[in-house]
Amino acid sequence: MAPRRQGAAGALEDSDTRGCCVPSECLRPREPVRFEDAVRVLCNNDTCAAGRYMHRACFEQWEVGVLAYLKSCGRARSWSERQRHQNLWTKKGYDLAFKACGCRCGRGHLKKDLDWAPPGSVARADEEKKRRRRTRPGRTPAAGDGRARAFSLSSSGSCSPPSAPSEPSTSPTHQPQHALTPAKRNSKVEIVSDRIRAGAGANGIFSRRLDFSTFNLLPKHKVNSYQIKIEDEGNHGNDDTRLFILSTLAGQHKPRVTCALCEDTLHVFDRYPLVDGTFFLSPKQHTSGAVEVKVEGRTQYLTCVCMGCLERCDPERTIRCRFCSQKWDGASLVLGTMYSYDIFMATPCCADRLKCNSCYKPLLHPQQRLNYSDYSHPVTCPHCRVLDTHFVKPLTYCFTKRAYPVFQQWP
Repeated sequence: MAPRRQGAAGALEDSDTRGCCVPSECLRPREPVRFEDAVRVLCNNDTCAAGRYMHRACFEQWEVGVLAYLKSCGRARSWSERQRHQNLWTKKGYDLAFKACGCRCGRGHLKKDLDWAPPGSVARADEEKKRRRRTRPGRTPAAGDGRARAFSLSSSGSCSPPSAPSEPSTSPTHQPQHALTPAKRNSKVEIVSDRIRAGAGANGIFSRRLDFSTFNLLPKHKVNSYQIKIEDEGNHGNDDTRLFILSTLAGQHKPRVTCALCEDTLHVFDRYPLVDGTFFLSPKQHTSGAVEVKVEGRTQYLTCVCMGCLERCDPERTIRCRFCSQKWDGASLVLGTMYSYDIFMATPCCADRLKCNSCYKPLLHPQQRLNYSDYSHPVTCPHCRVLDTHFVKPLTYCFTKRAYPVFQQWP
């Protein structure tokens, strides 16, 4: 291997290092990797020429996707977030997660070099310890940690559509999802130019959202934390819903998803809001892009709808019931998170949507209504006794983009 030397201003220079070797798109493509801000990785392909160093910020983002994948693997499912962090680059965790660590060379897998430390890091660590000892005991840090927070999380409410009351909808992996409330009264959201980073590669790495400018599409009164999910529910970013989505997509090597209605491609982000739209689980695979998952022993499909279709931004995005011509409206749904039921089937508008999938007889009285999530559950038809998710039907059967209802016998 060619010898390494330190170039001007601390940049790394050698024939084996060709800038940042992060498998996804580099966050700082024009900046050289420097010792003081570098993480060294090793590839198990002896002929790999992709490089050995990453910018620390690039490595940390890449590591998020690997951790999300690890959460879905074997015994790691029972580990705490702290244990996954501790075990990831040791044999205990890496043996489970290496498939999410593909190298740019395409023939090997990357692993963090735990034995490498940047030159001078020991001296800096000693200086930091001395500085801390000089700090007066009992001194507390200044209020505020320098992070600009546009929104914060409330501990009440549910992620059900807020347009009508309902019981809280249960997430597939934890307690009911929570709604969002503003961090400060009368706080305003600062929207800047759209600089969302491009999506990552097929190794489970997701984009890092740099601002919220894509939500300029919304009316101003909706740009708030009631309408957009911003922060994790758990401590230190340990949110089961977020990790469930990221681990599911990482396992399928899907850093992007497709809208179920318009088929636009959407980037998936590593923090809330996870997508410029919303995810939901359905017992029916509405599109080929929906990802099959197992939730409490039941087969479900993780599906996405973009913000434009939810908001019906133009007539081309408006869908209507084939039977009564009523428009479907998803504008009340919280963006950037996931619903544990089929959002298209949660508010049936007419009696034709309430028929059995087998004998086509009505399952409910015309005035009878269920909770949002109950329409996605299996029920037994009182007429033919067939057990099925009868209220969940194909989108093409229930909806049309035409202005007038068009009846179509199903299936």
